[in-house]
Amino acid sequence: MIQDDTLISKLKTIVLENLQNEQFGVEDLSKIIGLSRSHLHRKLKKLKSQSISQFIREVRLQEAHKLLQQDTYSISEIAYQVGFGSTSYFHKCFHEYYGYPASEAKKHINKESFKQREEKRRLFNFKYQNKTTYKFIALIVISFFAGYLLINHFANNKVLSPNDKSIAVLPFKNISGDEENQFFADGLVEGLLNRLATLEEFKVISRTSSEIYKHNTTKTIPTIASELGVSYILEGSIQKHEHKARITVQLIDAARDDHVWIKSFDRELSDIFNIQSEIAIQIASDLNTTLSEQQTSKIKKNLTEIIEAYRLYQLGRFYWGKRLKKDYATAIAYFNKAIDKDPNYALAYASLGDTYFLKIWVSQSREEIGENRLKAEYYALKALDLDPNLVEAHTVLASLYFYIDWEWEKANQAFARAFEVGTNNSTLHHRYSEYLSSIGKHEEARLHINAALELDPLSYIVREVSAKLYLNRGQFQEAIDESKMAGDLNMDHIRPPLYQFFGHYMLKNDELALENLKQLRTVLKNSTTDKVLESIFKISGRRGLMTWCVENIPDKYFKTKSLVFLGENEKAIHELEELYESGRRLPDVPYWYSPNSLETHPRFIALMNKMNLPYTPTSLP
Repeated sequence: MIQDDTLISKLKTIVLENLQNEQFGVEDLSKIIGLSRSHLHRKLKKLKSQSISQFIREVRLQEAHKLLQQDTYSISEIAYQVGFGSTSYFHKCFHEYYGYPASEAKKHINKESFKQREEKRRLFNFKYQNKTTYKFIALIVISFFAGYLLINHFANNKVLSPNDKSIAVLPFKNISGDEENQFFADGLVEGLLNRLATLEEFKVISRTSSEIYKHNTTKTIPTIASELGVSYILEGSIQKHEHKARITVQLIDAARDDHVWIKSFDRELSDIFNIQSEIAIQIASDLNTTLSEQQTSKIKKNLTEIIEAYRLYQLGRFYWGKRLKKDYATAIAYFNKAIDKDPNYALAYASLGDTYFLKIWVSQSREEIGENRLKAEYYALKALDLDPNLVEAHTVLASLYFYIDWEWEKANQAFARAFEVGTNNSTLHHRYSEYLSSIGKHEEARLHINAALELDPLSYIVREVSAKLYLNRGQFQEAIDESKMAGDLNMDHIRPPLYQFFGHYMLKNDELALENLKQLRTVLKNSTTDKVLESIFKISGRRGLMTWCVENIPDKYFKTKSLVFLGENEKAIHELEELYESGRRLPDVPYWYSPNSLETHPRFIALMNKMNLPYTPTSLP
């Protein structure tokens, strides 16, 4: 016991000796006391039921409480004296620890009342521990039944619960007052994500999903973490002035809503890449990851050393991410400018290649498709010349060979190479899932689209593809549920209400099908009124509504799909043949759900042969 008390006393002395150093943290305390981080963590958990960071924070707050009894310093000055780089964070921690604001500290000087509060806290902990013991048996029983109820859900969705090495980086706040600095803040986030994603044992949420919370300040950290399926959240802010920046970041244990650490960096902008590396390595350390020399090297690797090239690349990514035809040209212009600044910027070449790949889907002719396809391949190969282990470039090549060329074996090899260099990429998993579905490997396809959802749970495109894969397999309720989520993420696209309509049509949920069609009409900005749709339904039922789709959806691909659901096989095959001849990409057509055996029709099989598919007609489950 004496040894334990001595250890706590020594630890407190060390923290007090480094009180004003806001950078002093877990690793520093472990090194000075001569214990490994994990050993010290276990000791403190046993002796004080605290983590190392909680112990350090407690010492800081207790010292602040003493200083607040005096009239010598302001609260802000005291906060900095005890090692808090942020006054607002100090206020939050102080209130959580003592139960009243720092401004009221003098009112609570009475030692007896403080002692009573401490006793209450110990009593609460004691009661809580006893309640936990009594609840344990009940929990086992409840877990058994809950597990039974949930097992089918997880068997279908393969969505993992948060693990100790799962993290989301929320959009950094731009507090500089300059709109353009937001791109710099976004770039800092993406740089951190890229470095963390090199660690295969980590689950790192894609920026697409975390970006949802940029303008949402009402949700708590535990809520956000639950929605993203992670154990840790990193949030921060950046204040940029001329050639310098102050960056403040905080790592949060989301389940406890407790800060593991908070750090500030006052650096030259030219040092931004080193800051990214430092933060990523610190996170790995705090998540109990021992980095090999190779892993450390990967994290520290800079994709460019030129700040201006980095800024232009981020502007390109901003417009690339909009996924709109009018923005592709702007994205391409910024990527080219970034390459002008740094001709060896492999990631800029890869993004340029992916932009031309996306342009294929809005191309109006075979010639335009061919031109964009050649450019996409050229820039992807250029990126790989500069960096053979760039997963984004390998993904572009695999996508071209699959979606555009229908070179199935070549695509498979390209996807395999992409997975060799990195698996923390949602786009790679999502496109590979579509490839697997197109060659009839539907169970594997579901595993990979679920992996994409793990990494990017709030991505519209990933949700939409997941819904499509369910729809193609005749899993209509699952398709409806997934489409609803996609629709919440993107209310301006026709696919979510259309897929829900298809699902309810096949399940004979007539009234719901009608409501979905009304939503679809609104998205299409079609002049048909709700009353007219109701009249069509009253006269012709569900089939009348599906016929309305055939006649009013401008996209021929979806018109054809509507014909398939109507069971109009001859008309559907005729439309598919015309789509093929026009150069339209049809990678998912082989395994469309068909209520009338379209997949065994001789003309359909002949079309699959033209697409060079290893196609075998199979019946749906």
